[in-house]
Amino acid sequence: MTQKEFDIAIIGGGITGAGIFNELAWTGLSICIIEKNDFGSGTSGKSSKLVHGGLRYLKEGNILLTLESVHHRERLLKESPGLVEPIEFIMPLFENRSPGKFSLGTGLWIYDFMALKKRHYFIKKNSLVNKIPQLKTNGLKGGYSFMDAATDDSALVAKLIREGLQNLKAQAFNYCKVTKIEKIKNSEIKNVYITNEDGESSAIKAGTIINACGAWGDEISSIPDKKLKIRPLKGSHLILKNDRLNLKSAVSFIHPDDKRPVFLIPWEGAVLLGTTDLDAESKEDLKISKKEADYLLKAANHIFPETKISKKDVISSFSGIRPVISSGEKDPSKESREHFVWENNGVISVTGGKLTTFRKLAWDTIKKAEKYLNNARLKPKKLNVFEYKTESENPVEKRIFGKYGKIDLTEYKEKKLLSLIPGTATYLAEIAIASNDKTIKHLDDLMMRRLSIGMVLPYGGTEIIDKVKELSNENLKWNQEKWGFEIKRYKDIYNKFFSPFTD
Repeated sequence: MTQKEFDIAIIGGGITGAGIFNELAWTGLSICIIEKNDFGSGTSGKSSKLVHGGLRYLKEGNILLTLESVHHRERLLKESPGLVEPIEFIMPLFENRSPGKFSLGTGLWIYDFMALKKRHYFIKKNSLVNKIPQLKTNGLKGGYSFMDAATDDSALVAKLIREGLQNLKAQAFNYCKVTKIEKIKNSEIKNVYITNEDGESSAIKAGTIINACGAWGDEISSIPDKKLKIRPLKGSHLILKNDRLNLKSAVSFIHPDDKRPVFLIPWEGAVLLGTTDLDAESKEDLKISKKEADYLLKAANHIFPETKISKKDVISSFSGIRPVISSGEKDPSKESREHFVWENNGVISVTGGKLTTFRKLAWDTIKKAEKYLNNARLKPKKLNVFEYKTESENPVEKRIFGKYGKIDLTEYKEKKLLSLIPGTATYLAEIAIASNDKTIKHLDDLMMRRLSIGMVLPYGGTEIIDKVKELSNENLKWNQEKWGFEIKRYKDIYNKFFSPFTD
């Protein structure tokens, strides 16, 4: 720590905390963000990787949430090209099955109207089969194409924090757990006690505390309204090899058992299959169950019956905990995805919401905190499209610019590092570039979050660990003992949380 007194301390380093940190970094206030594990390692690194308007919210009649989501999706597409990218979705239609052509077409027309861009169109059966040859044809009537967006969620969190750290009054602490918050007598200033992973304790002072811990938020500050409580919901995904499906577009469809929407998304060189939506047994319920895996594989084989996708096609899995405020719904999927902000004993808390609308969550929270900031007139950071534009349309340059900012690639080109790591959408140069992130403490920070190769390569990418070591160690500067410890630790984490199946 280069300083120990801040105007604002943000607890929680997921997308919500990172969004608040990023927005406040431009206000001139001194700020810090504190995360008990790595940034983006919780819910925000285990999402469905979608930046979307929420078509199903429109179906439920939640026009405002859909409108907000579409607005923020469009902004993210403009300010993070190469990191947030448009993706075509195909939704096939079947005889005597919901949704119908008219209702879906009407919904997509409204969806596009909100974005002020027409992007959907109907595809006749024969054309759809030509586009996706392995698609189920029994009862197929055709389908709709529409646009949403996808991202690498952990990389988005890392980018927001990296941008925020450009403010010299901002600091970011990962692997630091808040153990106690204590108000100083006769003052609004609070002591925040922190313990790092080595067991060392320290304290900082902060005028305002913002609690962005998601599903763990009520452990930092309880909700004053006893009728409300956080309901942790578990969402699990499988990552499949793409050689069997060869998908160029995402496919959204209805699960045959419970009629929930399910999807297959081309992502980072693999295919993401998701998602479940169940009450979590606990907030530490972070491994896919056999029941969930069977549910997802059944969905994939329902829509692609000839492919016979099985366990051998699964590369990895992951499960996250969604923090929603319980409204009393029996069905978890019917719970509102609206966010909720509350105040208790001078701590401002926020939970719920969506990856897409993190800036909306940030400003609803910041507005609640303004009274503690001497009524400072804070304003959201405006989008400057030119700040995010790159002149190059080269896919390598666009991706690296979007994820890491302006970087001269001449050296990487000379070293022949601008080629893809087989089986991924990651370039070799990214290993070296990403490893320069000073918040990296462990190998899984690099493999699973600053990069995605640990998710989309078999066995967490351990087969290319020598190449990772070669390209990253100039920045990481780990000795042999440290590398040995990190590789063992990484394999244990992969087996515990990301390996394909529990049995």
